[in-house]
Amino acid sequence: MFPERIYLLGMPGSGKSTLSKQLAKEINYHFLDLDEWIVQHERNSISEIFAIKGEEYFREIERKALLHSLTLQKIVIATGGGTPCFFDNMQIIKNNGFSIFLDVPLEVLAQRVSKEVNTRPLLNTENKEVIDQLTEKYNHRLPFYRQAELTITGANLSVQDILQWLTYMDKI
Repeated sequence: MFPERIYLLGMPGSGKSTLSKQLAKEINYHFLDLDEWIVQHERNSISEIFAIKGEEYFREIERKALLHSLTLQKIVIATGGGTPCFFDNMQIIKNNGFSIFLDVPLEVLAQRVSKEVNTRPLLNTENKEVIDQLTEKYNHRLPFYRQAELTITGANLSVQDILQWLTYMDKI
């Protein structure tokens, strides 16, 4: 009934990790968080990887994590916010699974990530407001996110919202 691989895409703070984990449990699938995979394999936090080795290195490791997901079946994958935007990652996602863009209002994202700004290397409150940075990133990433097979919009998305859409799409 469900695709072998379901990828959740979206901005930082959109709920990708939380909802992917809940969805996997609900449909009896495995769960993979690409950022967690990177942290385990690099033995450094995302912030440390950015600080020590830079964004280019991180994006290469992120791509390896994405390619690893292709070896797995019956899995829900939480991508990093930038994963679809580099290399041909979005094409890989589209060719090998079903992608869902979690489109959460920027004001909600700003509230969520401002609590975690020190763990998110591409957001820095010292230079300008988080909302301005999120808006800039959102506008840059939106063309990639819009390539997802499904977009779900809302401030308080739930696993039930995702299941409802997946079930509906399965009937089309």
